[in-house]
Amino acid sequence: MADDERGLSEQQERFCQAIVAGLNQTDAYKAAGYKGAYKSLKDNAARLIANDSVAARIAELRKPIAAKAAVTLAWLIEQAQEVLVAAKSDSAHAASIAAIKELGILSGERIETRHNLNQEANEPSDLSRKDLLDIARAGRKGIAAPGDGRGEPDSVHPLH
Repeated sequence: MADDERGLSEQQERFCQAIVAGLNQTDAYKAAGYKGAYKSLKDNAARLIANDSVAARIAELRKPIAAKAAVTLAWLIEQAQEVLVAAKSDSAHAASIAAIKELGILSGERIETRHNLNQEANEPSDLSRKDLLDIARAGRKGIAAPGDGRGEPDSVHPLH
């Protein structure tokens, strides 16, 4: 595939367009024409969205959309800063951290990605009734779920 002036392949450009259109990472990856098993699609989509050139292109494509909505980066940062100040004054540590994370994302200093830590199944529908009950019980008890692999006593087995 030929690269464009940004150094993106045609598939990467289609992926960026699909993300901006509102598809999740895996569906955008498939819509761009990539193929493979669900887990590999999901993992590869997560890697692709973390690519600097791809992230920059997605940001570029989103600019006109934000402008139409009268939302600017400066306004978003201002709002997040106001939330941070208010949260700090209220000793709302979780809200402070969330505002700091949002400022990091808005500034481009932090890229948000999700990782599937569940190595045994890709979707909750792939799990048996017993597996789902074991996961729910483990979460209630605050212990690692079967097959979690992390071995941390307070970890909870993620479903996706």
